[in-house]
Amino acid sequence: MLRIVIVEPETFTLLGIKGAIEKSPDIEVTGSATSGKLGFQLIEQTNPDVVLVDLLLPDMSGLELTSSIKRKTNSKVVIFTNQTHCFMKINVL
Repeated sequence: MLRIVIVEPETFTLLGIKGAIEKSPDIEVTGSATSGKLGFQLIEQTNPDVVLVDLLLPDMSGLELTSSIKRKTNSKVVIFTNQTHCFMKINVL
């Protein structure tokens, strides 16, 4: 079973993503958080296979969180956002 943590600041978006993922019998949402700091603490506690990270978090960027996750855990990261201008900035980097 694939274990996932979701880090998403918007409660309704978080609930929607969680609800969609939980319909799959092969995926378990082991936790969710609305900030990078809380998300990282949860990731360290649960050691998920995959972390879904929103690019825009209230206390740090999703890229900062991803960097910490990659340095200190074995979890894979999927970054997402609904802000199209963010993808343009990332592509430039």
